[in-house]
Amino acid sequence: MHPTRSRLITVATRLFQQRGYHAIGLSEILALSETPKGSLYHHFPGGKQELAEACIRRNAESSMAALDRVSATGLDIIGFLRNLSDVTEAWLQRTDWLDGSLLAAIGQEQGGASSPLGEAVRIAYQRIEMRLARWLMAEGVAVARARDMAATIIASQEGALVLARSRHDATPVRLVTDMLCAMVDRG
Repeated sequence: MHPTRSRLITVATRLFQQRGYHAIGLSEILALSETPKGSLYHHFPGGKQELAEACIRRNAESSMAALDRVSATGLDIIGFLRNLSDVTEAWLQRTDWLDGSLLAAIGQEQGGASSPLGEAVRIAYQRIEMRLARWLMAEGVAVARARDMAATIIASQEGALVLARSRHDATPVRLVTDMLCAMVDRG
């Protein structure tokens, strides 16, 4: 990937994670990424919306790659959830509770509207959910149950992240992790 394109996606992702899509202007993205406007439109002819779609795709790809890496180590879902909790808590503290879920921030703003960004978020969540469900099935969970459990894991993690950020306290992340691990353990 071209360094300018990558830098734009990285900067825009962080800004969208912190304040959502609508609160961020192209001028702020360009200033923080130290990118001229012409370069943005060279890499993203569709402007801010196309850039946001690229951020969403990169986020989904990164999440799925992380799931694949961890599952390939032989760690089970419970171990993964415990590790995710630790990583999330450290990330929230490191970013001073400013960064949140890109998919949740943009998805919430779209409010279920039929829009290219709303569709990109829906597809990203669906892909991550299916990857997680596949891992659960590999651990012996029935297909329908695995899909329900994957959706529950994602929804719970996203909600815990919102609560933790608003409180500046990782307790919701740990509580949700305990509940999810109990759910997975019961199968």
